[in-house]
Amino acid sequence: MASSNKWKKRMMKIKGTLCQAYSYLLLRYTKWNGDRLREDIAKRGVIQLHVGCGLVLLKGWLNILYEPKQEYGRVKEADGALLLNYNLLKKWPVDDNAVRFIAGSHFIEHLDLNHGIQFLKESFRVMKPGGVIRLSCPDLEIYVRNYVEKNMDFFENELIREWCAFSQAETPGEMLAAKAYDSGGTHKWFYDFDSLAHILGVAGFKDIKRCTRLEGKVSELDALELPERELETVYVEAVKR
Repeated sequence: MASSNKWKKRMMKIKGTLCQAYSYLLLRYTKWNGDRLREDIAKRGVIQLHVGCGLVLLKGWLNILYEPKQEYGRVKEADGALLLNYNLLKKWPVDDNAVRFIAGSHFIEHLDLNHGIQFLKESFRVMKPGGVIRLSCPDLEIYVRNYVEKNMDFFENELIREWCAFSQAETPGEMLAAKAYDSGGTHKWFYDFDSLAHILGVAGFKDIKRCTRLEGKVSELDALELPERELETVYVEAVKR
């Protein structure tokens, strides 16, 4: 039995390596694939992009994540939803003025300030006039306010501790820094409303508004914005005019 399990794991690893090699050689860096993918997305009538989707797949949206060892650059169907593995720091395979909504829940903190602006400029390019972008992420203001006020109830909250990737972090200062470098460095920036409003404005968006968890023009908010994350989150929407 142990030998069988070991063989299965080895085969899964080989399959993942071959899939990654296939993506690199035939898909990731070819103009042909970019053109084909753009045509496929347009043909499917995609007008809603759910970026950094993780495990949350919204039906009626193109859900986009980036996993280097999964097949890259093909729209697939998963549980009745569309899923695409794609690096959003590359030029998007989406036509200009094509998308009505873009939503990213706890995604943009994985981009530093320069990459955040780059991401938003691409969002602006593909969005129809009147289209809406919605972002949510850990709120620097919430963390700093609770740090300055020495509010241990916040930092000792079960969920705040659960989301901290550094098990040895104990003090409010350590917990604050841990959030900035969450998951060993996958968090690249710590945004608040003012910084999100700034980079949205740089990208060209207008009517920038702070929202509550279930407030806004974007649909599917109850599935998009998880209620347990509300205590640490800032929510923002903006419009392309």
